[in-house]
Amino acid sequence: MREGEPSFTSILVALGRAYAPRGRDPYPERLASDPWRALAAAGARPGWRRVVRELSIGFVDHLALRTATLDTFVRAAASEGIEQVVLLGAGLDARAWRLGVDARFFEIDHPSTQRLKRERAPSDASTFVPVDFTRDDIGAALASAGHDANARTAWVWEGVTMYLPREAVEATLAIVSRRSASGSRLALSYLDPSAVPLAPLVRVGFRALFGEPLEAGYTPDALRALLDHHRFEVTFDDDSRGWDRAMGGDPRRARLVRGERLAFARRS
Repeated sequence: MREGEPSFTSILVALGRAYAPRGRDPYPERLASDPWRALAAAGARPGWRRVVRELSIGFVDHLALRTATLDTFVRAAASEGIEQVVLLGAGLDARAWRLGVDARFFEIDHPSTQRLKRERAPSDASTFVPVDFTRDDIGAALASAGHDANARTAWVWEGVTMYLPREAVEATLAIVSRRSASGSRLALSYLDPSAVPLAPLVRVGFRALFGEPLEAGYTPDALRALLDHHRFEVTFDDDSRGWDRAMGGDPRRARLVRGERLAFARRS
């Protein structure tokens, strides 16, 4: 990660959303820096979307499915009256503006990833909370930003846990639990190494290509036990074959990245 610039993975995720087969996210072309901005804008052309979708070997479809499923989670939480949404490792996520739900959004991410986004974000709908997951006190940062630990919160932890050491994942979950009133919701994506062919080689290749290591992985049973320890009851856990297809993703195309799963949980 270069100082003052978003991480490469956050850029790739934003581009993937911009090329979703339908219901594409239009915000990456505003939030990204050049030359990624122009590439995101090209996603408005159906022909380009088809070409990039084919070349991505399932990545575009995977992100469309993941994004649509987490969008549904946030909308459902808002419909239940949850008024706070915390995006853990928000990247170039535009849910605070794109979904139009009646909730206050807090975006937690590395200062370098947030800097450009803060300059280009379309409104003040989000409260930015710059932190380093491996070093900073996330709870204190949220409290200073105005997050109410006594009110229900919907937490979205998308595409982050696999890049963190287990200790950082568990420390973050402990903070999330302490700042979650009863009835709060948590959605997170995680890597199931048993579902990744040649997992050790994939780890090495991912770090070489993107400069970010794949760290923590969990089986579904281990993830359920971890969330239960932090008083979250799992209500949904599946790979892309069970995700929402509102943005047009096809799980058959996304089978190469099927090791990433989504889990939803409720705070007791």
